[in-house]
Amino acid sequence: MNMMENTATLLQRHAALLEKTPHLRARNAAAELGVSEGELVAARIGHGVTRLRNDYKALLEALIKVGQVLTITRNDDAVNEKRGYYGSLQLKEHGGGAFDPNINLRIFFRNWAHAFAVTEDVGHGVRDSLQFFDADGTSVHKVYRTDNGDEAAWRDVVARFRVDDQTPGMAPVAVHQPYPPQSPVQVDVAELRRDWLAITDIHAFWSLLVKHKLRRVDALALAGEDLARPVAADSYRTVVNRAAESGLPIMVFTRSPGVAQIHSGPVNKVVERDGWFNVLDPTFNWHLRMAAVAEAWVVYRPTATGGQHSLELYHQDGTLISHLFGAVHLEAPELQGWRQLLADLPTLKPERRAHVA
Repeated sequence: MNMMENTATLLQRHAALLEKTPHLRARNAAAELGVSEGELVAARIGHGVTRLRNDYKALLEALIKVGQVLTITRNDDAVNEKRGYYGSLQLKEHGGGAFDPNINLRIFFRNWAHAFAVTEDVGHGVRDSLQFFDADGTSVHKVYRTDNGDEAAWRDVVARFRVDDQTPGMAPVAVHQPYPPQSPVQVDVAELRRDWLAITDIHAFWSLLVKHKLRRVDALALAGEDLARPVAADSYRTVVNRAAESGLPIMVFTRSPGVAQIHSGPVNKVVERDGWFNVLDPTFNWHLRMAAVAEAWVVYRPTATGGQHSLELYHQDGTLISHLFGAVHLEAPELQGWRQLLADLPTLKPERRAHVA
């Protein structure tokens, strides 16, 4: 069966699924159909979907003229939605960042492989988006046009980046990890701690993991409680609710394979509903699947200004779901209220469970 036949069959199966569950989201529908979300979107090319040129730097820079947008970055268990502007971009060919007060992103183009413009009839009108996927079809980032944006500028962006070949379908390719993690039992823990304590830039933590070839959660389990200590898996409840009550500004990071999307500021409306822990504010929504959070850790990273603490949330398979910091400029000392909030979280006992890669 060729790709066109596969695509036609997938569309038929998707249509049948939507007859039974009309409001099923694309990510959930793809899972039900046994394909990636990217494959399902690519199958609809010519039916509300347009394939775009993979010049991601120029494409994101073109969004500056569109005005207000809604950006969504997610993984299986957390969704980060921000309403704002694609301004203050600092991009190179490998990636970079967006530094608008509301849309704050760290972008890694090595994980971007497909771009589409999507127009959907959502019952109460038409919804336009740009959707980006990695090579295996996993969602990397989505940008939605809002009523406060410039529709003509949006249409111009789609027309400018449209490619000639609009053949439906996607051939997914396996994505390889940047490095093969080793078992924690093979790690020189004393050297790991020396390297960790020598950090002066919070962004150097990634290099630490690469050097020691460790999964992030394994590094935490080895480091010692002065650097990383386990707390109750639902500690995010205490932390976010107390931040909302006190007005303490926080940073909420949510990562996809190619983007880290960051909320920085206060949170206000906190709601638990249908198994999700939600922040529902005018320019920021965060949705966390509560049952997915198997572990939480308070993590300390040395910096030139006295160090930063984070609360990190992990799936049972060791995958990072989201992590939270106090909202502060990197060159400023950590907020005392944030440091105390995390210090008040009891350390889990008995001894931590080891994660073997």
